[in-house]
This record gives sequence, C-alpha cells and structure tokens, in this order.
Amino acid sequence: MVIALPARSEQNSSPDPLLASQIVDRYAEHIFYGTAATGMAMVAIDGNQRVFTSFGDTRPGNNVRPQKDSLIRIASISKLLTSELLLKLAEDGRLRLDDPLSKFAPPGSNVPTYAGQPIRLINLATHTSGLPREQPGGKPVRPVFVWPTRAERWDWLQTARLTTPPGVSASYSNLAYDLLGDALVRASGMTYPNLLSSKITRPLGMKDTTFTPSPDQCARLMVPEKGASPCVNTLAAIGSGGIYSTPDDIARWMQQFLASDVHQRSPQADRLQTLIYSRNQLTKLEGMDVPGKADALGMGWVYMQPKNGRPGIIQKTGGGGGFITYMAMVPQYNVGVFVVLTRSPLSRFTTMSDGVNNLVTELVGNRAD
Repeated sequence: MVIALPARSEQNSSPDPLLASQIVDRYAEHIFYGTAATGMAMVAIDGNQRVFTSFGDTRPGNNVRPQKDSLIRIASISKLLTSELLLKLAEDGRLRLDDPLSKFAPPGSNVPTYAGQPIRLINLATHTSGLPREQPGGKPVRPVFVWPTRAERWDWLQTARLTTPPGVSASYSNLAYDLLGDALVRASGMTYPNLLSSKITRPLGMKDTTFTPSPDQCARLMVPEKGASPCVNTLAAIGSGGIYSTPDDIARWMQQFLASDVHQRSPQADRLQTLIYSRNQLTKLEGMDVPGKADALGMGWVYMQPKNGRPGIIQKTGGGGGFITYMAMVPQYNVGVFVVLTRSPLSRFTTMSDGVNNLVTELVGNRAD
C-alpha cells in the first residue's frame, strides 16, 4: 500500500529572515546545552532561507566551533541515500523494487526465504525483510562501520533462517541495508562509491561525502568525548551507515526535497519520500519510535502524523562512532532541519530530537500572512 504525504503548499511564504534565524539559534542553543554535547552543527532550510549554526568544540576542549566543512559521520542517514540509489536504478531499468534479493546474490549464494516467500529489495528498504538488526558475532569492541564485510555477510546468509515472512512486520535492520547496497552494486555494475558519486554526490556538488576520507578530511573530523572511532574507510557499511560528509554537503542533499525561489523541489522527491506501510498494516514495528511514534514507513524515511499541534514530520535518525544525527522535514511547507552532535557521557538522543521536532513546528507556524 502506498500512502501519500500531505499535499505541498502552493504558496512559498517567506518569513522574516531575522526572525527565522533567531528561531533556529534559540532552539539550537537549547538543544546543545540540553544534550551536553561535545560539539553540534545544525542546518535549517525554511523556504528561501538556509541557516547554519554551531556550538561547542570540534574536539574536546579545543575551543574551535564546528564549521560547514567539518567532517561528520551521518551514520544511518546514509540509508536515505541508499534508498535514493535504489529508486534511481529502478527508474533506469536496472532493477525493480519487488525484485528478490537472490537475483543480485553472488554466484552460488543462498538467500533465505519463508515458506517460499523471498526477501525483496523493497523489504530491505522498509525494514520488513525479517533479517536481524545486526549480523550476529564479530568482536565486541571494534571501530564503527567496518564489520561485517561484504564477504562476511553473504557467508552468514548461507545458513540464516527467517522466523517471520517478509513484508509482515518491521524491525530495524542495518544488515538489510548493507545487503541492499550489495544488490545495487550488482545491478549497476559499478562500485558503490562510483555509483553514489555518479547518481548523487557529484550532481549535487557534495565534494566531501565519502567512505574513504583523505588525511585532510580526517583532520576535519569532529571528535566526541564519548564513543570516538578512528577515521578509517567504512566500505563495509556501504548501505547502512558508513558515509562521512559535512553539514554543507548534507544541506545540498536536503535542499532537493524543499523548494525556494532559486531551488526547485526534485521531480523524484515525492517518490523518494513515498510511504509504503502504515503502522496498522504491520503485525509489529520495532526500533523506529525514538523521536516519536512511527505511524508509517517509507524507503528509509519514517513518518510521524500530526499530533498535539505538531505537523506531520518525515524523519530519519542516525548514530555511531560517538555521533548522533537527525533529519526532520515538513516538505509541504519547505521546512527541513539536519542536526549532528558529538556525544559526551550525558548526551541523550530524545533531548535532541524533541528539540528539532519543536523547532520544525515553530518554523512551520512562522508563516507570513
């Protein structure tokens, strides 16, 4: 079942520029101090305005504020770019969303089924595959986004068993998204970095978005007080969370969903944010309620219905290597916010996501008459 987001506003009202930036700065300061973050950067888009603000340190105690080109881990927001590649390859005729994963498996590999029902690409993209959140095993202490490798996950899949049919329940799965990334590589005949570059990052001018950061980029990587992980290649986690980027690059990516006088909303944006399952269609929904109740699922995106004066918000969370990320949008009002923070021992996700949800709500309400 496909569920439509509310219709986009026909008028692109432009709030007072100073007032909009004041709103963003006020909430950003509240979020930073409320989360006890080491450092934080935020980008907010509101119609014709794009606001960047930051607080704290790029490294503990260095007194250097995060910049637009500070390197960050976007963590599971990587999944949104994976689902974008899935849709673009479908539009190119390289695959179908309902293709079985087995069609793109390495030669001789087995993909589990449930009573003959296969795992389809759309199941991987909507967390309805029946696969676990993480592949079992691995070292308990290791850098983030370096395990399992492609070979290791396909080796594990040979003996894996599904305990629920695909498409019946939703349970968050990083493993599913890395297998989806592998399938996109097979379908396209390209390496994943080249595919990402050709379809997304190069056209949008996202020059710092990568899996293999250079020494210069690593020198710009924000470092948390808690959970820091080395600046190494993260090609093992191509689909689930391995992308390094910058606030400026992510603003460029986010802009394609939001119209202004100088930016057109991408013709693909509605398809990218299509909602596939409502919550009441699923027997279970796990792992996607942290920033608020998940009422519907898209391809990576999660939708929260309007509630208690808050508009409907389409959002995605992320975290890993001491980073916490969150993106929330109300596309019909051309409002979107991305925030990244580096953790201290006191940092909590919901303090950040509640603040962003409230910020988005106030920006939507800040319309010119």
